[in-house]
Amino acid sequence: MKLLIVLATALVLPISANPVAGEGSDLKPDPKAVFGSLGNGFNYIVYPNAEPPGQFSVRLHIAAGSLMEKDNQRGLAHFLEHMVFNGSKNFTPDELIPKMQRLGIAFGAHANAYTSFDETVYMLDLPNLDKETVDLTFTVMRDFADGALLLKDEIDKERGVIISEKTSRDSVGYRMMLKQFEYLLPGSRLMQRVPIGTEEVIKGAPRERFTEFYNDFYTPSRMTFVVVGDFKAEEMEKRVRETFISMTNPEKTGNNPPNDKPPSGHGFRTEVFTDKEISSDDLTLYNIRPHTPKIDTKAERLSRYPLSLAHSILNRRFDVLSKEEGSPILGGGANRSVLFNQIEQGGLTVSPAENKWKAAIPVMEQELRRALLHGFTQTEVDEAKARYINAAEQAVKRAPTRESAGLAMGFIGSIGKKSVFTTPDTSLELAKKGLTRLSPGDCHKAFQKFWDTKDLSLVFTSRKIEEGTTDKLKKLYLESSNVEVNAPEQVVLAAFGYTDFGKAGTIARRNDLKDFEATQLILSNNIRV
Repeated sequence: MKLLIVLATALVLPISANPVAGEGSDLKPDPKAVFGSLGNGFNYIVYPNAEPPGQFSVRLHIAAGSLMEKDNQRGLAHFLEHMVFNGSKNFTPDELIPKMQRLGIAFGAHANAYTSFDETVYMLDLPNLDKETVDLTFTVMRDFADGALLLKDEIDKERGVIISEKTSRDSVGYRMMLKQFEYLLPGSRLMQRVPIGTEEVIKGAPRERFTEFYNDFYTPSRMTFVVVGDFKAEEMEKRVRETFISMTNPEKTGNNPPNDKPPSGHGFRTEVFTDKEISSDDLTLYNIRPHTPKIDTKAERLSRYPLSLAHSILNRRFDVLSKEEGSPILGGGANRSVLFNQIEQGGLTVSPAENKWKAAIPVMEQELRRALLHGFTQTEVDEAKARYINAAEQAVKRAPTRESAGLAMGFIGSIGKKSVFTTPDTSLELAKKGLTRLSPGDCHKAFQKFWDTKDLSLVFTSRKIEEGTTDKLKKLYLESSNVEVNAPEQVVLAAFGYTDFGKAGTIARRNDLKDFEATQLILSNNIRV
């Protein structure tokens, strides 16, 4: 009877119920992937892959993280990630981990799960497809989904572990991240919901706070199960459906919070952050704005090429400048990123040489302005296109040897970004199509649209600073803006000088080295291969 229910459900549900499968898009997903959705809203992706042979990887993605926490739950999304291992419907608190380890399943800090602002992901990489291993895997993942017991005694025992983890995260990089984003996004929910949480909640939250979050957000309608490995897709799909089809959604589920809105209208501003553990100075110019999510289509992907190429060219310019004798910078680069599908961030970073941050500021400002005013040369654009297409071609060559664990995480990335999981061949085809007709003017226009704004924030991080450095930053940057910048030099690439290699040689002698299963060739010019 159960199998009949599974098959009936499969007949009435559209395959497009899974966004990663290309719902609403003209992009075609990887044809090897099997996408499906159950009647309870639970999505799944099954992908057969023979590398490594006889193994498989699973991921359970839950579209809920620390952003969904209430004030009195700060840190519990991450805490729950620990608790599902400490007692569930089918495993006592002391039973699961030893069973996993006995079957050769890796277990350790961050090896089996992670919690972010907007997602929680459980991960298992399995060494074989033995029945015992497969059975344990699916039982465990179903228990994670809706079978955690969240026992009070186990919660209390785990509090110290979480506090210890919070302490271990107190690195200079973590502290700088928090300081900078509190400055860039003051009062935002993002900064009030850092996944590790607050010590007050970690130490004192009662059990009902945990169960409330678990019941509100660990629901099938928020879940996607990914399984990649050396198996037959139809057999694995059947197992997925049988395992998760009986899950139910509560009458009332948790809601997503409203998106943060970054500040605007502040104009050009500067700030300095220090920490005694900082190893080197860093200058970053930020451009922050709200992000409007768009459906992942061919046109949308093609529209991103001009800015991507412009940033690549600017990165190359910084690389060349850093190699000049006495250069005040060690390197630099520009990029665009999207934070949690709600904030678009531009970053232009320069790494000053030791004690040369004052001289590095004009380099940053003038190279940005040079690109804004004069754009890019045809030679620069052609070189960037070649690098981009070469990278896409290399991805196509590597495709047959991709391992299951990496592919599983690729699907998780697509789920988080709500993007179609396409093949490397599709990416190469789009790159060639979009880049062929791309001109320097297109790159210039895209760069201007993204960077020509008055709302820029220049942040300087250093181990130690002098009083008044914040004002000095602004003064140096504004003074530099009065310096005239010239257009980049038009350089014509010279033809490759070695195209005629003379008459081809011949193989003079062949030696078969049977003991080594190899062949040695001696060419007519006496070179041995």
